[in-house]
Amino acid sequence: MSAVASAALAACGGGGGSGSATTTSNPSAPTASAQLTGKAIDGYLVGATVCFDNGQGACDPSLPSGTTDASGGYSLPDTGNLQGKMLLVTVTPGTKDLSRPGYTFPATFTLSQTVAASGQQNISPLTTMISAQMEAGLSQTQATAAVAQLLGGNVDPNADYIASSNAATASTASAILDKLTSFATNGVVDAATVRNTMNAIVAKGDVASVTLTDVQTQAAKPVFTVANASQVLSSPTYALDGYLPYFSSFNAQPVQAIVQDVRQLQGAQVTTSQQEYSSGTWQPVTNGKYETMYGAYELRNDASWSAFVPVSTYRAPLAVSANGTVLSGTDPVTGIGYSIEYRTVDLGGLPLATAVPAGNYELSALWTLAPLTTSTFSAATKAYVGLQSYSNDRVILPVWLPACDNPSIANGMVCDGAQPAVMEDGVISLITGDASTTYTSVRQAIGLNLEGRAGGFGMTLTADNKVTATSFSSGGQQTVVIGSWALYSRNANVIVMNVDPAQLAQLGTDPLLSPVYDGAKLVVGLRNGHLRMGFLYPSTYVQKTFEFSSSLNAQLISGVQTATTP
Repeated sequence: MSAVASAALAACGGGGGSGSATTTSNPSAPTASAQLTGKAIDGYLVGATVCFDNGQGACDPSLPSGTTDASGGYSLPDTGNLQGKMLLVTVTPGTKDLSRPGYTFPATFTLSQTVAASGQQNISPLTTMISAQMEAGLSQTQATAAVAQLLGGNVDPNADYIASSNAATASTASAILDKLTSFATNGVVDAATVRNTMNAIVAKGDVASVTLTDVQTQAAKPVFTVANASQVLSSPTYALDGYLPYFSSFNAQPVQAIVQDVRQLQGAQVTTSQQEYSSGTWQPVTNGKYETMYGAYELRNDASWSAFVPVSTYRAPLAVSANGTVLSGTDPVTGIGYSIEYRTVDLGGLPLATAVPAGNYELSALWTLAPLTTSTFSAATKAYVGLQSYSNDRVILPVWLPACDNPSIANGMVCDGAQPAVMEDGVISLITGDASTTYTSVRQAIGLNLEGRAGGFGMTLTADNKVTATSFSSGGQQTVVIGSWALYSRNANVIVMNVDPAQLAQLGTDPLLSPVYDGAKLVVGLRNGHLRMGFLYPSTYVQKTFEFSSSLNAQLISGVQTATTP
């Protein structure tokens, strides 16, 4: 799948823009008296220093700072553009914890909070854990979800759990601090130990059982440092799109090439363009050469279906506004908000496959091949990590290009009977089910053989909410259960399939299944009387791209060339 198809399916690149995106105003521009407020919490922490991080775990003297008051509160001038910046609270043995009368903290340590777009900015062990998870490579949304899961799934880790009298969360937060201070050296828990302890707790799903060995295990992992998206994209970045196939004829072997995405912030728009590697040089990709679909239908924020979105739309620039380190905007097709975050990371010692996208259309599953999986990046190989996320689930029904030359529909089928199809929105539209039937409920998909593009994979939904597929082996043909299904909560005419990616082999080898390896779920949706296969990208899904300044990494290019040489 090309980057444009990936844009539609994996929510990267275009966002349904029209190409005429306009500058949006900064929603967080402060008024003259705007204040950033919140509480410092284990219990409420009194007499602790509050400041902004200078990028090295210490206070930035160029930005406001203060001390928490008798109720643990603080108030700092809102200078604007603060989203994504790090707030710090330094706790010392002299800091009072109102929930532990007479208690003296045995060590000095620093808690943190990554400033959110709005609301009170509380700083606690839980928000510190969110910051640590972001430094482990997660987006802010993903990191928040991971900490919420540790707390049982229904707790907002950014909330004031003392004010809400949430005794269980308060107990967990205090246990986290007690664990943290147990790893102090000479009366100090340094920033790295704070980060590694927090990530060890999330990794184990438990506070009490975390040991120094667990903390040391986290210390060996790369650190993803928050970067300013506007600054990163002020110059072009270069990311591997994949080793993509071009079918000049479906009766011949495809021509394949290394393709990269070039991304840049130009004015108030993020642009993404494709280039292919040919004869040792990069050339612009023209005429949608590597696209595998005509376009798509998307579920809007109000849970209704969009009109047909042509594939060219996904190359349109993204309209963004900058708020602190984050770029954000709203998809004009769906009304769903998106944000773009960046991290910097040292890839030294990590496999080359780290920077290979797993959700693109690859005939060879590039990310699984040696030497990409066995060779590592040289020491001090710096990269940017782009993290694009959306504020709601995205459900997308691709309209695939038929996999045959000169396609035409005969008796409701295309490509000599390979797959059912209808003519809709000016294109031949592949569907599943019977082309002559006008379906009225997605439940009518139960019992049908649901096919992917060109019959590349097939499955059946059973009345007892199972997903089955036909498996072929030396023992013959058999039906196996590969997952379960349920109606989607936002639209009762969408069925979501929960299939373990490890079981995808039961569905065949169609590369169009690759988004599931990257965190998507298969769906069947009913739109305009037709059943269509597609994908659901949950709100916690993040399109992650490893991007390089100046040019695509030479080791990565060489690794792809070796991996794809017969």
